[in-house]
Amino acid sequence: MYLQSLRLQTFVLLLVLFWNVLPASSEILPSEIDKIVQKYHDLQQFDGVVLVAQKGKVLYKKAFGIADREWNIPINDSTKFKVASITKQFTALLVMQLVERGQIKLDGTISDYLPDYRKDTGSRITIKQLLNHTSGLPGLDEDDSFYQSQDPQLSSPAYVVKTFCSGDLTNEPGQKFNYNNSDYFILGAILEQVSGKTYKQLLQTQVLEPLNMTSSGLIDEETILGKLARGYVYKDSLYKNEPYSRIQNFYASGAMYSTIDDLYRWDRALDTYQLLGKDATTTMFTPSKELGYVALGSWAYNLTLPGGAKPLFVERQGSIGAFHSLNLRAPEQEIDLILLSNLENSDLFTIYAKKGLPYELLQVIFKPQGNRAE
Repeated sequence: MYLQSLRLQTFVLLLVLFWNVLPASSEILPSEIDKIVQKYHDLQQFDGVVLVAQKGKVLYKKAFGIADREWNIPINDSTKFKVASITKQFTALLVMQLVERGQIKLDGTISDYLPDYRKDTGSRITIKQLLNHTSGLPGLDEDDSFYQSQDPQLSSPAYVVKTFCSGDLTNEPGQKFNYNNSDYFILGAILEQVSGKTYKQLLQTQVLEPLNMTSSGLIDEETILGKLARGYVYKDSLYKNEPYSRIQNFYASGAMYSTIDDLYRWDRALDTYQLLGKDATTTMFTPSKELGYVALGSWAYNLTLPGGAKPLFVERQGSIGAFHSLNLRAPEQEIDLILLSNLENSDLFTIYAKKGLPYELLQVIFKPQGNRAE
């Protein structure tokens, strides 16, 4: 009798736990998500595309707003967006691929791979410290003119690293988190030095071609990109063009463009270890104990949601001018949430503060089914 009672209690406990983390059913989920996104769109707080998927099945995908207001071209599934610092997630994976092959070591230093880099600092900064922004290097972000400059020399990674990414340390490497783009410029240069390919070639052959991401790549001088959205700011009841910035200058730290479907292919590849083995993937997405949520090229954290679910999220944000992008995965449940926007007023980066459009979507996705209105 005691054993039967214990088994029953165990079954009930497992059922409750399952109930609390079970995502929405595919029949109910789309309408609930649509109401939330439409609300933000009506408030001029979101234009773009939203995708929600689980275990290879797209549960919701819809576009809102205008890609080009001059020609009144609506946003759709094939619209290309500047994804800015989501590029860093791709750069981190390319580094981890070479780590997996033994061509790069996480505890190796800049000087090990870039012999012309200044030795007094390059011999002290490791690859891992570049990946998690604890290099101690000053950032490029203090000088906005860099991102607007049309100096042709900025297309040379070696020139940029030497001229803009070799300053005196602001603190000892490994001691302090300081988000900056310099770290990923240097990683891009290291990838080129070790592989013998340009960053663009490496990205193409190691990621984009294997995943059939035919609508993604690096923005450059020569290529004319059809279906690339333009960025807008909504202010004083008017839509205005975004301030000028030259995304090419962001290189391995933020020069990519992509579409909602291509980023979903990327997420599925991460979920199913298509590009990187399980051990290397775990290393890449495990946050530092000292830094809390900071992983290698991403943020990783547990977040308690209403209803009791506390999933692990792997998050990568991107922002440049009016473009904002969010790539969020719950790897244990194989849930993917992607938002791409060309409207400066879209705030996609408030999940950890438990507010805003993405957080409201997560509340629906992880809401226990028993709490749903029929």
